[in-house]
Amino acid sequence: MVVRHLVILLVFVSWVAGFKDYSDRIPNGVRVPHPCKDNYLWHGVGHLNSQGGGSRNVFGVAFEKAGHVWTRDLCQADSDGDGKTNGEELGDPRCVWTPGTTPERTIGITHPGVCEPLESEECQNKPVPATPGEVYKFQRDWIAEACKSNEFVCEQLNTTADVRKMELRIPPTPVPAKETTYMCSFFDFENVTTDFHIIATTPIINNSYVMHHMLLFGCQEGLTGHAVKEPFECNMGGCADIIGIWTLGLNGQCFHPQAGYKVGATGYKRMMIQYHWNNPLLRSDFVDSSGITLYYTPNLRPYNLATLMTGQNYLEIPPYTNLTIATSDCTATCTRKLLKGDIHVVDALNHMHYLGKSMYLEHHRDGQLLTYFAKDPAYNYDNPTFYQFPEPVVVKPGDVVRTTCHFKSTDKPFTTFEGEGTSDEMCFGFLSFYPAENLPTNKQCVSAYRNLISCDPETNLGCDVDEWGKFWLPLNTTSVYHNITAVCKPFGVCTQECRAAFSRAVQHEPCMKNPDAWDFIKYQFLSLHDSGRTLLSSVLPCEVSIYKDSLSEREPDPSSSNLASGAACMNMVTPVMLLSVFWFRTWS
Repeated sequence: MVVRHLVILLVFVSWVAGFKDYSDRIPNGVRVPHPCKDNYLWHGVGHLNSQGGGSRNVFGVAFEKAGHVWTRDLCQADSDGDGKTNGEELGDPRCVWTPGTTPERTIGITHPGVCEPLESEECQNKPVPATPGEVYKFQRDWIAEACKSNEFVCEQLNTTADVRKMELRIPPTPVPAKETTYMCSFFDFENVTTDFHIIATTPIINNSYVMHHMLLFGCQEGLTGHAVKEPFECNMGGCADIIGIWTLGLNGQCFHPQAGYKVGATGYKRMMIQYHWNNPLLRSDFVDSSGITLYYTPNLRPYNLATLMTGQNYLEIPPYTNLTIATSDCTATCTRKLLKGDIHVVDALNHMHYLGKSMYLEHHRDGQLLTYFAKDPAYNYDNPTFYQFPEPVVVKPGDVVRTTCHFKSTDKPFTTFEGEGTSDEMCFGFLSFYPAENLPTNKQCVSAYRNLISCDPETNLGCDVDEWGKFWLPLNTTSVYHNITAVCKPFGVCTQECRAAFSRAVQHEPCMKNPDAWDFIKYQFLSLHDSGRTLLSSVLPCEVSIYKDSLSEREPDPSSSNLASGAACMNMVTPVMLLSVFWFRTWS
């Protein structure tokens, strides 16, 4: 297995663990921006390396002298000499912050170890702390290196005959004045008379202040979902096959030499880019026309590529917590059901947001761990690692793909849920594989809620997609709705008739038998429409006692929850979950 950045990752694991602890000891330690790369964070605040480890910068030297403690003297000092105190730069201008509390200001943070503005002569000539073997003498030398963009290298573009390019980008489009916006735009492939393979992609970043990620989808014929060619706000837009990814830290994708994504005559004729714009300052003057460049060839490779998405849609990360764990299994039952034969995994990518601490994407067979598709013991959102396999990893029907995410929320004063915004969280893995034909539809294996995953009846106790539909519109035509609302008064008392009606429903409705399945139905379906909310208010008087009785009859199973914190399992249920049962969720 060849892993990009593997040597660097192994060398810095211990350092990264250390600076993540140190980041909790200064205000906004996990929010310090990179001084010259928009939308990036400088994780190693006290180091010359943006990821931490190695030589210290001027703030790191001062922090060490202070005993790695945020003191009033350190707060009031101006370590980088740019006219702002360290406290002003880190959002603690009055020097009152203490670890575990929320700083006075959490936006407009600047780097206390980097003199700004960078282009000023005074800042360029600031000396860098002397350390043995370092090549930097002045800040201009250090920053010039730190601000370099990573060059995209894909040897196949030089060795493959007849490589062509096609740019997919939106026209200049105003960015809404809100923190998170998802925009979609459709693109028709330029030649549908013959077949081609896409062998690489690179991003076109027009506005780095707002660009957070892009997903490129291939649209199945008849499932385009939208006829509009102009950009429009969206969730999915009707296309679900991921054929390209860009996020911060990636400068392109170079696909495995044995496979490519088929476009053209018998491949994808229409594609869609989903853009995530991040605008936390709510500015109204931003415009963007970013996109993706396709590199494609008529010289078809032996196999067609596809992407499998795994992970967990239910996250509930409590505030001020050192460790919260979320897991999800694409179970043996699921892989038997979804796969029509062996698939060969050629690369893998983990995805969380800024609370992500570590993440593992595992391959199991017959109860044994075979390998890690992706292993990030020190996850870094701004510097994602693509794990590539020159010798593909074979996944057979009956294998298990396990996704495990560790989150650290010691600086967050409120609970964080799964969601599309940058301040929300995610737990998804992406596996590129061939042949695409062995997973022809539903290229996702994501837990909808805790252990519940739609492709495995054992996890949902019969509460499958067909049963979910009963609780969507028109709910008020179903017998379960009429039987309960006829005898139960909304927000009333638990009468004998109401208890009997609800008990009968629990006995006969698969989605009401299991408390976890019922929680999923309540907050993914019933809470989203009027008749659903009427049913919820009608069963409310009796459901607590009925489920309490049913739970007392069952043996406790400490492993039944797939979400646990370092202190305790989190058993609360949240209504802040988006509808994701008919379209798989995207990532940010």
